[in-house]
Amino acid sequence: MEAVYAQGEMMMAFLMVQANVPYTVSLVLVLTLGVVEIMTLLTGVSMLNAIDRWVPVDVDYDNPESSLSLSALSGWLSVNRLPLLIWFVLALSSFALAGFGVNLISLLYSGQMLPQPYSLPLAVCLASLSCHYCGCFLARRLSQDAPEAFSDDDLSGCIATITLGCATKGAPSEALVWDQYQRPHYVLVEPESSGRTLDVGARVMLLNYDGQAWSATQFDNDPVRQRLG
Repeated sequence: MEAVYAQGEMMMAFLMVQANVPYTVSLVLVLTLGVVEIMTLLTGVSMLNAIDRWVPVDVDYDNPESSLSLSALSGWLSVNRLPLLIWFVLALSSFALAGFGVNLISLLYSGQMLPQPYSLPLAVCLASLSCHYCGCFLARRLSQDAPEAFSDDDLSGCIATITLGCATKGAPSEALVWDQYQRPHYVLVEPESSGRTLDVGARVMLLNYDGQAWSATQFDNDPVRQRLG
């Protein structure tokens, strides 16, 4: 028992040392998100779905090059492949574990932990790699766990939100839509007729898919109404 107690004290000392504070905070945030999600599920409301639906996409739309690079970066980090809460848990966990691992290896081989100006960039790089590879793996698993096969036509009639650019006929823009399994999809949409535009933040109903983009119409009614699956 004394040995277990001593190991616990050593672990706490390792977690609370100044060099590990950012990683300990990240770990605490992960645990807090888990507890809050369990509590919200007990009330019948999932925080996972609520965050994905209510948090707006923040991109500099006035700068197309910046928007494209941010979109490419978010795609590489798997941000647009996973529900937002799951991605945050993955990113925070990866950052915490990478930081602890770097400092533990440094402690074992040099007798001291790396200063934060050195450990933080390493932890961020390792966490980014984890988000890319683990995020892709999780996205594939979530897709395989769907109750049945998914096709693009299943999105017909669903409500999407324009997230990037201003869509015109022949010049589609990116939109976020949720399928009947509550999974997010990024699709291209354009107005169903010429002379109309769909601006960032507009909510639209998906109509027809031509293999590349969806034709859509403005949707201004009940914000939670979707096609019955």
